[in-house]
Amino acid sequence: MSIASLSIMGLRGFAEEQTLNFAQPNGEPGSGLTILVGPNNGGKSTIIESFQALSAPSLNLPSFTEGQRNKSAGDRVWIRVTFVSGTTLKIQPDTTDLSQSTRWTSGPRSYLQCYVLPSRRYFNPHFKTGDWVSSDRDDYQARVSATRTRSAPTQEFPKSRLYAALQHREKFNETFGKVMDPVPDWTIDQTDEGNHYLKVGSEGQYHTSDGLGEGIVSLLFIVDSLYDSPPGDLIVIDEPELSLHPTYQRRLARLLADFAKDRQVVLATHSPYFVDFEYIMIGARIARIHKDGEKCLVSELSRKTADKLKGLLQDRHNPHILGVNAREAFFQEDGVIVFEGQEDVVYYSKVIDQLVGKGELNSERAALMKDRFYGWGAGGASNIEKVVSIFRDLGFRRVAAVFDNNESSRIPALQTEFPVYQFGTIPADDIHTKKERMLSATRGLLDEEYKVRPEFESDTAALFKDIDQYFQSGP
Repeated sequence: MSIASLSIMGLRGFAEEQTLNFAQPNGEPGSGLTILVGPNNGGKSTIIESFQALSAPSLNLPSFTEGQRNKSAGDRVWIRVTFVSGTTLKIQPDTTDLSQSTRWTSGPRSYLQCYVLPSRRYFNPHFKTGDWVSSDRDDYQARVSATRTRSAPTQEFPKSRLYAALQHREKFNETFGKVMDPVPDWTIDQTDEGNHYLKVGSEGQYHTSDGLGEGIVSLLFIVDSLYDSPPGDLIVIDEPELSLHPTYQRRLARLLADFAKDRQVVLATHSPYFVDFEYIMIGARIARIHKDGEKCLVSELSRKTADKLKGLLQDRHNPHILGVNAREAFFQEDGVIVFEGQEDVVYYSKVIDQLVGKGELNSERAALMKDRFYGWGAGGASNIEKVVSIFRDLGFRRVAAVFDNNESSRIPALQTEFPVYQFGTIPADDIHTKKERMLSATRGLLDEEYKVRPEFESDTAALFKDIDQYFQSGP
């Protein structure tokens, strides 16, 4: 049964009720992806924690300690998931003991069936098994959800899920090989002292999981969550990119999108490789989890804005408008500067350096400003409104856009539509000087040697000082 939304209040930074809506798989790769982005400490892991609480069986109701409960919310926690069918499942505190929980449901389920992977995915290299425990997906999640903390090793994994994967190694390795090729030679072995361990080999050399990179150990958990999952399943992964090389991140992103054809896959990530607008066009959802003061907020990209972006994806002359460099901006705390095009991003960096060299701009503030540049530009002045709409939907409070002077007529309408954002122009009709072609030439901000023209220095410095002051002005 697909979930439609998750609402949280009172857990950690969620002082006020916030609702997250989820993508619904439609058979297309990536259509079932829900991607959570945002800065560190914004609240993404708290959403993962909410899934863990909801997935605990009735006999293992979660408790919420004083440190987990938000004082501004009356020291009470409640979490509610609404299914596409309209039925709900809710956790709320006991009336007599705030740390204890009561579960209420309006449907047939007493807990949420989902496979949750926290960000810290590891197990101790040697483990005692006793009797091998059940490897059933639901049984495994029920056990670990009752005892899991954010930093503890998952000792259930090797003696339960990994042992089961060994029995279905061909199927497991088929999925593993979509990310890592060749797949390491692996098995579970036993020491003379009776401890078991993951035995991994390459070119005749063998070692325990302690000799594996952290990213590969993490990948074992992720592949395990996928390879035997049934269609219609719900899989929640916190930071799938941890310790993975960019090549593996790209491959893993494709693998997750493939499974999201007929499953709901929820990702909380800091990596732009997992944010692909091609998938968003066909149904994937992106939400930014961030803070306003001490309050966690959920801001979602609207379908209206997503529809505006279709043309940008088809712009073969500017293929990087929504590329990896552009997506990096979604993980910032706040403050983005959008320029018209690719050459602007290159040349404005040089402009700022020159103005610093002449004492017109502070060097430290200038360095921070260059970190705020949006990707490789908007692909033209007419696209700035579309790009800025992304940031408005995702809850950015401070965005600035810089136009050439001959595009200044666009600013009044944009200022009306985006009243809290700042729009300005340079004191020239282009960033650099263009030679005469046909009937006209352009006298740019930069001369033929790519130096800022002296007569434009003060006005250009004032423009960037205004932007910097705007970013420092607060909400």
